[in-house]
Amino acid sequence: MQFRAGREAYSEKYKRALEMHKAGKSATEIASELGVSYSAAYHWIKGLRAPAEGNLRAFEAFLRENGPMPVVDVKEKFPKHNEMYHTASARGSLIRRHVLAQPRAFGELATWYYLSDQEDALKSKIKALLDTLTKMKKK
Repeated sequence: MQFRAGREAYSEKYKRALEMHKAGKSATEIASELGVSYSAAYHWIKGLRAPAEGNLRAFEAFLRENGPMPVVDVKEKFPKHNEMYHTASARGSLIRRHVLAQPRAFGELATWYYLSDQEDALKSKIKALLDTLTKMKKK
């Protein structure tokens, strides 16, 4: 199954388009080789527009840098985190989501985002959270 690459793929193609233009290729040749529209290739090489960095890449980089994070720590920087998660899932991205049992009891600490290679760190952070809540209940 092939997933749609999305807007994020354009930043890589943009760089290649500029290199190809410096090498003397036309907008038509660049568009054909990169699989983008003529309009996109033309605007890129003329400096009229450049593709924006996609939010999914920024979200993935955020998780890579900070490790697993609960919604409470994600929502301000990525207000549409739920939509981003569903888009990432549809595209086969590394971004995963874990929801604790009894989510109402934990509120915004119930849902956690993480990358597929961060499962051990996720378990560790959730255990620390549960231990802290247990200590608070005892007091």
